[in-house]
Amino acid sequence: MPALADRRAYATELDHLRGSATVPQAERTLDKADIAAAALRTFDVATDGVYATGPLRAEHPVCDDEPDTGRARVRQEYTEWTRTERAVFSRA
Repeated sequence: MPALADRRAYATELDHLRGSATVPQAERTLDKADIAAAALRTFDVATDGVYATGPLRAEHPVCDDEPDTGRARVRQEYTEWTRTERAVFSRA
């Protein structure tokens, strides 16, 4: 559920900017999203990227250097997954 954790974190970030979420709430959801993104990366590395798509691969060095790369990879993978799902349903 990395994509769901990322969406929740994004929504909480927006709520914080609007004043309806506290800093601790935003930090908790961001931490959960980061943990989920790290789990996705671990899975992709363990499976040699068999299920991964898109240009930003789990083993890319930028994933170690940039803290927000994990969530960017989650968005990339979710985008590719939804594109594939839409293509399958449009053929049905």
